[in-house]
Amino acid sequence: MQPTSPATSPTRRRLLAGGAASAALALFGCGGGGGDSMAGVGSGGTGSFASGPIHGFGSIIVGGVRYDESGARIATDAGAAASSADLRLGMVVEVNGGDIATDPATGQRRAVASTIGVRSEIEGPISAIDPAAGTLAVLGQQVRVTPATVFDDGLRGGLASLRVGQMVEIYGLMNAAGQYTATRIDDEDDARRYKLRGPVSGLDTAARTFRIGAAVISYAGLGTPPAGLANGQYARVELHTVPDAAGVWAATRLQATPTSAGSLPATGRVNAELEGYITAFTSSAHFAVNGVDVDASGAARLPAGLALGRRVEVEGVLEGGVLIAREVELEDDDGESDGIEIEGRIASVAPAANTFVLRGVTVGYDAATRFEGGTPAQLAVGVKVEVKGRLSPDGATLLASEVEFDD
Repeated sequence: MQPTSPATSPTRRRLLAGGAASAALALFGCGGGGGDSMAGVGSGGTGSFASGPIHGFGSIIVGGVRYDESGARIATDAGAAASSADLRLGMVVEVNGGDIATDPATGQRRAVASTIGVRSEIEGPISAIDPAAGTLAVLGQQVRVTPATVFDDGLRGGLASLRVGQMVEIYGLMNAAGQYTATRIDDEDDARRYKLRGPVSGLDTAARTFRIGAAVISYAGLGTPPAGLANGQYARVELHTVPDAAGVWAATRLQATPTSAGSLPATGRVNAELEGYITAFTSSAHFAVNGVDVDASGAARLPAGLALGRRVEVEGVLEGGVLIAREVELEDDDGESDGIEIEGRIASVAPAANTFVLRGVTVGYDAATRFEGGTPAQLAVGVKVEVKGRLSPDGATLLASEVEFDD
């Protein structure tokens, strides 16, 4: 999260800088093959798929797996090409890659990413802010801000830095009640269109309208609606920036997706990691996460307390659209603000402020309790370090607890 200035583009402009790539949307759901020289975990699948927020860098950390993204094809959900440098903490991604293996030296689970899809949920103006409840409303959607929500550097101050009418882009996860929990919020002062991703309700095929949350959307101006458009199905829709007199938003582009996790790998048995909310619940053995059916009847580890609306991380094998779970873990509803790890070369240093910038994240090191292989005086541009820490209360700084010099 580098400092923002009038000449600095926000995240959306960075991601779109590569230009539209008509084939980029095909990256979502493409399977990956191959593996590496480390010992395999014996998981019964070929390749891997992970969906969830980015929790760290060095390789990107998604669902507890460190994916080497250096050779991956990366695209936004709008179909624009992107690069590894565009990825930011808290962004929600869908990763397809090779086999997951465990590094015998560190115990870390690693894989090589072949494709990465970056997806945000909402892009539009803030219509209301409730500081006491920690929520805001955008395009008729309620968005919850937690201590784990990452804010772009231009939004220092967290929720207090936002204002009604401000354009924002929100990455997040949706719970069973249709509320979004923001994992990252970016300032989008130059947005040329609005966007929503969410479950369809109130579909009226005669009037050619439907709802996502409280937003009423008309697709009358489009051609044939996408296959699979139905109540309960997820949709990604781009909107005109001004609704009509009745408050109905006109769609300029509409896509249907089977789940909020995006398009899943279509064939084979794929090792999978999925982070999100339980969106449907039959029993502890059968439920859905982000709209993906989960069969946990044979899980080796199944925690007590599973219920509709709980946040979980599921590890298993994805086959035929069903995630056959090996392990299910309950997650803190606020997500992970502790345990963030970032590895890379320092981009800039501000010794007077006791901060440096690493992989686009401002790191504060004045409270670090451990330095290994070097001292604060040796922090300099180009030096490779690994940092462990937690988000600051404003969501825009990583407060380091450990700094390790890797050079």
